[in-house]
Amino acid sequence: MSPERDLADSASLPEGALKAFPTPNDGPKVLLTRQQGQVHALAPNCPHYGAPLEKGKVVDGRLICPWHHACFKVENGHLCEPPALDDLPTYAVREANGRILVQVPASPPASTDDPTATPTAEVGGEPSAPVGAPVDTRTFVIVGGGAAGEFAAQALRREGFAGRVVLVSADEKLPSDRTKLSKAYLAGKAKAETMPLRQPEFYAQQKIELLTNTRVTGLDLASQEIELAGQPPLHYDQVLLAPGGTPNRLPKLPGHDLAGVLPLRTQADADHLLAATKDAKQLIIIGSSFIGMEAASSLISEGRQVTVIAQEKMPFERILGPEIGAMFRKMHEEKGVKFETEAEVTALLGEGGRITGVQLKTGQLLPAEVVVLGVGVRPATDFLAQAFALEKDGGLAVDAFLQAAENVYAAGDIARFPLAATGQPTRIEHWRVAQQHGQTAARNMLGQQVKFTAAPFFWTQQYGKSLRYAGHAERWDEIIYQGDVAKQDFLAFYVLENRIIAAAGMSRDADMIYIAERLGKNLLPTPAAVRAGVDWAGSVG
Repeated sequence: MSPERDLADSASLPEGALKAFPTPNDGPKVLLTRQQGQVHALAPNCPHYGAPLEKGKVVDGRLICPWHHACFKVENGHLCEPPALDDLPTYAVREANGRILVQVPASPPASTDDPTATPTAEVGGEPSAPVGAPVDTRTFVIVGGGAAGEFAAQALRREGFAGRVVLVSADEKLPSDRTKLSKAYLAGKAKAETMPLRQPEFYAQQKIELLTNTRVTGLDLASQEIELAGQPPLHYDQVLLAPGGTPNRLPKLPGHDLAGVLPLRTQADADHLLAATKDAKQLIIIGSSFIGMEAASSLISEGRQVTVIAQEKMPFERILGPEIGAMFRKMHEEKGVKFETEAEVTALLGEGGRITGVQLKTGQLLPAEVVVLGVGVRPATDFLAQAFALEKDGGLAVDAFLQAAENVYAAGDIARFPLAATGQPTRIEHWRVAQQHGQTAARNMLGQQVKFTAAPFFWTQQYGKSLRYAGHAERWDEIIYQGDVAKQDFLAFYVLENRIIAAAGMSRDADMIYIAERLGKNLLPTPAAVRAGVDWAGSVG
């Protein structure tokens, strides 16, 4: 049993408080909260990226991370929502004689989100059927080793599935944290060993058969088989299709196949880009997408010129609006990034098979040693063309349960699903949404019949500044601003037909937690109420 430590005076933890307390003798910190009179003790940092959870909020009995909105049940630390992968450690706690006493181990266990940590059984232990129960002979196949696929695999085990789980990935590497690629990894702040979401031992322990470097070539709905390149077909009882996206390579553009013209989607892509830019002085990024702009912020350095070529006047104009776009552009320009806006690339020029320049429609020629393609992705669904009538953009239509056909589900970038708030069929390319899709699909593969109702949420980080966005707005009638966009301290509310459908914020993490919660429940106030001022902390939970 861990020693019991006297952490705090009971009076220092009022109802609803969320505070981190150090343990005596320079011991580890413990997060304490009092909810409905009951004191709970938890680890102080989110197991995802280490965010201080005392800056988070408790809503409806769930502790929500301030950075990326991972959720944990206060009563037991159980993971409710990604992007964290594991439960939050909790500690035995009691009150006596006006003091709060906690049993804290001398060395609390490392979060198993740490890819270098020794795996534990937190996900649900090794899968096994109850004593005397029949052996589960079913095979569940997951196509795609990205956010949706990896989370679905572990969700199946958390939900108690004891049958065969096969995770098929075209990538030669382990499923990895792709959100780091254009940010910390390119900037040299994240090492290769931190990129995998899980280590091989985790998949072995959980009895998840991980097939890397394995390409799926077809799906036979009648025989319930997945066709694999160079291998026998794989039979499934249930299948989840989550192959993700394929970077647009501009195949009709002259010079698109020159050496030094690089996409950014996988860790291998990032490694190629880092090698190519090691000594490069002239770097061009085509496209002002989030990937493109994050890459610009990571790759700009003294002695290297980075130029972004964009069709729009302002970055993110179609997603966040021109005012926020202008703020991001100014942020980049202050760091030395140059922009060619409202521009069209007509050719990529080279010598000896290697890129040397980019030609614009105006005739302007920009020198380049490396070109990064930041022009979005398309659903990686070519292998499904014979099995389904795909959407025009290559997406696959699913219902509210993420089901595409009998025994077939889809998740992540390829899934066109009905947005809970409006019912509008929508395809969203967000990391956390893909993970949430994976969790919902896994439950439905097990027959739970759970609708996907979460409000979409994403984040971007550039030059250490983070923007968080909740909801989904492909168009809007107006944007209501609170705060100062130019100072990166604001909330922005996207209004369509007198209804708020999305919100973005910088330096307003607590407010964004409450706003995202209300979006998920379809309980946001009217635009008029928002203009008048809303106490977000008093509006939820």
